[in-house]
Amino acid sequence: MPMVSILVLSKNNGRTIGRTLLSILKSKLPPHYLREIIVIDAHSNDNTPDILRLFSKHIRVVYDEGKGIGIARNLGVLSAKGDIICFVDADCVVGEDHFVKIIQAIEGGADIVDVRGGLGFSETLFEKLENIVWMIGRAYSEELIRDRCFAGGAFISFRREVFNEVGGFWTYPPYGGDDIDFSYRAYRRGFKIKTVYVSRTCSRHRRGPKELIKQQIGWGKGYSHIIAKYRNDTMFWRCYRWNNLVYRFLDNMIFLYPIVAALMAPIRGLILAIRTGILHLLPYWIIRRWAFLLGMLSELRNALARY
Repeated sequence: MPMVSILVLSKNNGRTIGRTLLSILKSKLPPHYLREIIVIDAHSNDNTPDILRLFSKHIRVVYDEGKGIGIARNLGVLSAKGDIICFVDADCVVGEDHFVKIIQAIEGGADIVDVRGGLGFSETLFEKLENIVWMIGRAYSEELIRDRCFAGGAFISFRREVFNEVGGFWTYPPYGGDDIDFSYRAYRRGFKIKTVYVSRTCSRHRRGPKELIKQQIGWGKGYSHIIAKYRNDTMFWRCYRWNNLVYRFLDNMIFLYPIVAALMAPIRGLILAIRTGILHLLPYWIIRRWAFLLGMLSELRNALARY
């Protein structure tokens, strides 16, 4: 019988991982599929170990040294037995039909599945604003879902053959960007990426400015390696399907556009605030994007030296 391996990356996620695991256990699979749940834990020193013990009958825990997201992903896949690999971040909740839709997409010809979730929890203003950003942003616009080149890491799922063929996730840098790199390398090799929508699946966003800034700086550092690695890859930047004027103006310097776009955060933030009627979006967007910019600029020199 085919097996689905559900992998949860964990590092001091005691506040959320219990709900994550409970939602996974409540989720369904198509008939005749087996399931295994593996938590890859970076030796958490909060209450995560206590929570994992509560689920010990249903999960297997593998420990890594917390030296990078890509390293943890590779360890999880190599520890798994499944034919289909499904990642779920430890601050996420999956809907009852989450894995059913993923498997249906793979059975229908997809090699990688990117899950678009619904609205998450909003206990704080920052969580609410992040939900709005994901709801109205370009990440899951029609033009980017068509012939999709990338898959987001929170729920990235794929056939094991994809992992074997592309050689796994990058092991450096330790920040974000591994999902973009992995899925794009698969896309270039001819693997098909499909997006499915699961309304009850959602992410738990950062609760306040300190958590948000830390997250965005990390993502920015990771993305600086994306810029360095793919700066001469025209196809990569075409995958974003920006306005044609952007490509004409920047031409062979198109890899700089993410930096330019982040610098222009006040303009974009003002547009979002007017469009939604939510004035808080203006300062929120500036904080979010400039933290991302800080991460990119602080790491870009190291990234360029590496590639």
